[in-house]
Amino acid sequence: MLKKEKSIETPQLRIVGNAMAWGESVIQLSNISSVSTVPLELIPFPLGAVITCLIGMALCSFKTVGWIGVVCIIAGGVYLAYWYQENETIKTQKSLIVLMNSGKVFTFIFYDKKFLDQVFKVLSSIIAEKRKEGQNIKINISNSNISGDAKILNDLFISQ
Repeated sequence: MLKKEKSIETPQLRIVGNAMAWGESVIQLSNISSVSTVPLELIPFPLGAVITCLIGMALCSFKTVGWIGVVCIIAGGVYLAYWYQENETIKTQKSLIVLMNSGKVFTFIFYDKKFLDQVFKVLSSIIAEKRKEGQNIKINISNSNISGDAKILNDLFISQ
């Protein structure tokens, strides 16, 4: 459903000097070719669930297999409800795409679109201005918080 195998879901990012780190990984900010944000892709409509419900309705008219029809209707309905709920959750999320000079792509999932906009401003400012002085930034994705002693945070009016 979600392409989580190609996405990084991490509670925090750290920027120290010219390096951005998360978990067991570190990349050099000077090796970033581009940074962008995109909404997550919605899950396609489950036509199979509708077909299952229709088959279930047709089976309900037969006395001997009517119970199978009820099971089909319930299964199709549960999957449709699941699909709807997942898409509503996905609509509140957005991805940060980091493209390296080598062609490697890193995708970070953010659950707060407004917070992602702040992170994007910080990263793009660091990359565009090649800032290296006093960068010590902690981006807490799970709590939507940016902290640190970097001058860039004051320049961008990001409260710490």
